[in-house]
This record gives sequence, structure tokens and C-alpha cells, in this order.
Amino acid sequence: MADVYRNLHRRCWSVREGGRVVDHVAEIALSGVTLRASEAARLRCLRTGSRDVHAWARGLPLVGVPRPGGAVRFPYSLDRPGFRLSDGSILTAAAGAWFEQDGSAWCLDPHVECTSCVP
Repeated sequence: MADVYRNLHRRCWSVREGGRVVDHVAEIALSGVTLRASEAARLRCLRTGSRDVHAWARGLPLVGVPRPGGAVRFPYSLDRPGFRLSDGSILTAAAGAWFEQDGSAWCLDPHVECTSCVP
């Protein structure tokens, strides 16, 4: 398993395994993806103006798998918590994800957080 996050200084994707950065790549695909975003770290970044790694995707790296046509884009922004789909729902996992050279991220079979469910 690997963690992937956007490296804003190098303008590429950093790949982390076992807590250590092992590669920097222009693009990468993952299968069996879970998405993590620390809300406390996001708020700290907003408050202090600092930039740190607080949102990443974890999955099994895939080599040479092009992004399929049915993939949907999911951005991350400091302006609101979590990775979001275009309808505003929070994305928590996906069957597959593609992280492109232009910094965009795409997924197939997205799993969203149920914001209207009552525990």
C-alpha cells in the first residue's frame, strides 16, 4: 500500500510507503483507495497560513493503467473539509483513482460519506 499526496513545492505527486517518501511522480493510479484528510490540520493551515501534508489517498499503486472515460474528478481544497465530488458530497473511498500530471484527481466507483444518516 502507498500514500499519495500533491507536493506543492515540486508540483508532482509524492509517494509514501511505511511513512517514508519513496518517489515523486508526474502521475500515478491507485486501486482500493481510501481518502484521508485531517480536519484539525486543515484548520491549522487556514489559521497560520502554513502548508503541510494533511490530505492523502491510500491504495495499491498501478502501473500503466490509463484513466477511463467514466472517471469523475474530485478536488481537495482548504476552503472546506474533505475531498469533494461536484455535487458537494464528501468522498471517502473509491475502487480506483488517477492522479494526473496537471494536479487533478479522478476516481471510479466513489464511496461517499452519508451526511444525512442518523447514527
